[in-house]
Amino acid sequence: MIKLKAIGLALLCAFLAATAQIFQKIGGNNLPEITWPILIGLMLYTIGWIVFITALKDGDLTVVFPIVATSYIIAAIYAVMIFNEQITMLRWIGIALIFAGVAMIGVSRK
Repeated sequence: MIKLKAIGLALLCAFLAATAQIFQKIGGNNLPEITWPILIGLMLYTIGWIVFITALKDGDLTVVFPIVATSYIIAAIYAVMIFNEQITMLRWIGIALIFAGVAMIGVSRK
């Protein structure tokens, strides 16, 4: 049985990872200096890692880990909204395939 708590934690982990990426990108502009955005990104990754381990405790790896892959989708949306990045049709297709794969895993039963 798919455990909703594990799925919710995996989605939280995905949001934390995608948000961490935004901070890493912002902080990366000042490398090699370590700035607050880099430290915030590292903190978000650490929290996400703890959330991920908790999700694994409550759910199956074959369900939890692919859900964390939604961080790619979230990061792409953030990139468009925050950095005004342009996403090509081919990339949107890739994002749609990730979403479809995660959805298939999410609705599958043992």
